[in-house]
Amino acid sequence: MMEPVARKVAYRLYPSRSQEAALLDMLGLHQRLYNAALEQRIAAWRLRGKSLSAYDQMRDLTDLRTADQGYADLNAQSAQVTLQRLHLAFAAFYRRCKRGDTPGFPRFRSFERFSGWGYKTHGDGFRFTPGDGNRHGRLRLSGIGAIPVRGRARTPGEVKTCEVQHKAGRWSASLTISCQPQRGGGHTAVGLDWGVETFATLAHENGTYSSIENPRFFARTKSALEEAQQNLARKAKRSKNRTKARKLVSAIHRKTTAKRHDFLHQQSAKIVASANLIVTESLSIKDMVRSARGTVESPGRNVAQKAGLNREILATAPRAFLDMLRYKAAEAGVEFIEVPSRKVKPSQTCSGCGAQRKKPLSQRHHLCACGVVLSRDQNAARINLLWALAHTGREPTGCPTQTA
Repeated sequence: MMEPVARKVAYRLYPSRSQEAALLDMLGLHQRLYNAALEQRIAAWRLRGKSLSAYDQMRDLTDLRTADQGYADLNAQSAQVTLQRLHLAFAAFYRRCKRGDTPGFPRFRSFERFSGWGYKTHGDGFRFTPGDGNRHGRLRLSGIGAIPVRGRARTPGEVKTCEVQHKAGRWSASLTISCQPQRGGGHTAVGLDWGVETFATLAHENGTYSSIENPRFFARTKSALEEAQQNLARKAKRSKNRTKARKLVSAIHRKTTAKRHDFLHQQSAKIVASANLIVTESLSIKDMVRSARGTVESPGRNVAQKAGLNREILATAPRAFLDMLRYKAAEAGVEFIEVPSRKVKPSQTCSGCGAQRKKPLSQRHHLCACGVVLSRDQNAARINLLWALAHTGREPTGCPTQTA
């Protein structure tokens, strides 16, 4: 039996009018606490050259709760989570400074850009009661009451933490559940090549190939999103029409994100259910989406084209897809291998004879003197599969050659 793992489960909240007003008040308290803690850190450094830690600010929280009745009524653990989030923002800032990246100092958050708050322990500030069959239920929040929720955990488990979020006028809760998920795997090895033109190309152990088309969710909504953003830019600040326009932009983003998330979950689950070995190449998303702008002394070329390609890459969420494959494979007991791309060079190596030849990205077919004729993605997927089979001691079956 596998060790319990943490899984996130999202639920939609349906508060009453009075509960929603109380939720907004609570959101405001956490937003002001975050900004005050950030201001405190900045002042401590400027005036005394001292860096405050999360624990320093948590000690000061006691005085704040004594002086302000609003924070006295706020769950203490949830306030500590807000301070911890600021601490993580500073930790990420220092980490980027050490790497030489663009630091990005933590910012003050407006009410509209402050998404929510969290709770550390089930039973302290929140309690979740699932409905029949583990579907839907009620979420009781301290100071708010019991709120009906809709959603379902794929695998029942012990509720650990809760994050309450407010986006585009909707309330949701993300519960962390400790569980032992069980999935079933398949009986074949699969090599996978991720791409933009085709979302994923699969090379199967028996020598056949299949593909998953790129749904291009962002491209479908691009024109509607641009129109909504232009409409938002024309609205007067702090007006009701601007609020409506902002909600429309947020709704388009939310729907696109939800469709992409659902697509990634469905496709990763199908691949895991069909395989006992999944092989993909190790991808460095950061390097793949690096800007082609260059410098003033040495300006880049085809900057606009590279920016468009970067948008298409990020729109497919390759890192999220591979992470889903990885943890679902672990749940099903399916072996998951990442091929070292820089060493193996799947896009440049022939899956028939092993010869390597550089190919520009525009060349979408692989033709070799040894007789192998495949699409570029099919050849790369087959290379990934053959490399993993060789390193696991399994003999490949089927013929890699297929007319493109």
